[in-house]
Amino acid sequence: MSMSRDNQLTAKHDAKVESHSSRHGERRRLAPGTFQKIMNFFPPFLGMGLRVKEVSDDWTMCRVELKLNRLNRNQQGTAFGGSIGAMTDAFYALLLMHQLGPDYHVWDKAAQIEYVSPGTSTVHGLFEVPLERTDQIRAEALSGQKVLPWFETELTLADGTVVARVRRQLYVRKKREARADVPHGPQPDPAD
Repeated sequence: MSMSRDNQLTAKHDAKVESHSSRHGERRRLAPGTFQKIMNFFPPFLGMGLRVKEVSDDWTMCRVELKLNRLNRNQQGTAFGGSIGAMTDAFYALLLMHQLGPDYHVWDKAAQIEYVSPGTSTVHGLFEVPLERTDQIRAEALSGQKVLPWFETELTLADGTVVARVRRQLYVRKKREARADVPHGPQPDPAD
């Protein structure tokens, strides 16, 4: 007996999406290709001309482009600084979140941007979180302490001209219910 078209689509979708609950709501883990498609239709990104061009299968790299258009130009006709800053928002956190898995809280905490030259055409960003760095962060967060790693990148034009240097700090903490030092389930009464 074969599956109906609707059941096939549902099964295919379920294979790509895995859900995890937290006190902050449901968090979905997406396949990199699905994530890329969703982000490219995210209204704030659409409006500012941002496109996610590539996400590696192991979640260690994401490549984005900010195409210069009439909606994201400033009064000098170059890329608006707010769009340049916004194009770096959340990518490090999303890469690390998918690598660490559902047992960790990962948030953007701080950003530093140094504007170097005008964005006179498409601005390119490459965000990388190597597996070794993730392992280091995981080890530091094992006991439940917060970890505040910094990540850096340069945003460039196609010819390599640096438009901005960006530093992003993340907040990482292993969730209480995932730590070994926190009891799970009903505990015996100490009076027994």
